[in-house]
Amino acid sequence: MIDFRSLETFLWVANLRSFRGAAERLHTTQPAVSMRIAQLENDLGVRLLERDRRAVSLTEKGQLLLRHAERLIRQRASLIESVGDNSVMSGVVRLGVSETIVHTWLPKLIERLNAAYPNLEIEIEVDISPNLRERLTTKNLDLGLLLGPVGDYALQSRKLCSYPLGFVASEKVKLRQKVVPLEAIAEYPLVTFSRNTQPYIALRELFDRANLHVKIHASASLATVVRMALDGIGIAVIPPAIIKTISAPGRLREIKTSAKMPPFNYFVAWPTSPDSFAVQKVADIAIEIAKRESPAHSL
Repeated sequence: MIDFRSLETFLWVANLRSFRGAAERLHTTQPAVSMRIAQLENDLGVRLLERDRRAVSLTEKGQLLLRHAERLIRQRASLIESVGDNSVMSGVVRLGVSETIVHTWLPKLIERLNAAYPNLEIEIEVDISPNLRERLTTKNLDLGLLLGPVGDYALQSRKLCSYPLGFVASEKVKLRQKVVPLEAIAEYPLVTFSRNTQPYIALRELFDRANLHVKIHASASLATVVRMALDGIGIAVIPPAIIKTISAPGRLREIKTSAKMPPFNYFVAWPTSPDSFAVQKVADIAIEIAKRESPAHSL
């Protein structure tokens, strides 16, 4: 008799190409994973995996089983959703999130997930989008809310929302014009996201095109960027929508300028995995909330 636990274990070993990685993902031990795979091979009477010190690879029969197992796991998840109660859906979803979303609508997403799937656990990791994209590709994350477009054939993705990017400063920065020229902004240090992110690159290109030299301080921490703006160290280049949640209104203000910065376009992305059904349900709810909470929706 072949059970779903053995099939799920096989799927994770096949997807991660690692007994250790499958054990970590299933919150069990490597010997337990090896025992399940050995029992599965014994039940079927065929060898499913080739093992060596460096990696795990699928045999021809293993590749055939992988296709059937993925279909069976999807059908089981669909059956549970159609017939069972939402509380039946359980497990852990490792969610990677860009910090802008953390300070806007992430709490509403978690609140909604808690209500819809009370036994589903969410592990949240905050990082910059390039790192999140890499960790999704290597399947160290199940789902990512990150800057896009994602542009990776190994990942599925859908559009979430857009946030305009703007110049934000405290009253310590004495710029009183209604529309401030770039030349005046360039007299102050700018503070924004890390060097390998889209905002930093777009900001650098904006001033290069205007033949203006500007000092840019970069940080992977949005809280640090805002703190430096509050202390008057420089002008922050962030989505102005964040001001309402990360800082008391009135302490920071948006500086109007004729220069146009590209918007933040956020996507939800995930790799195909044995429990991608639950992941897609989380993605669907994220898309719904993002559309409702984005600045464009409130206009």
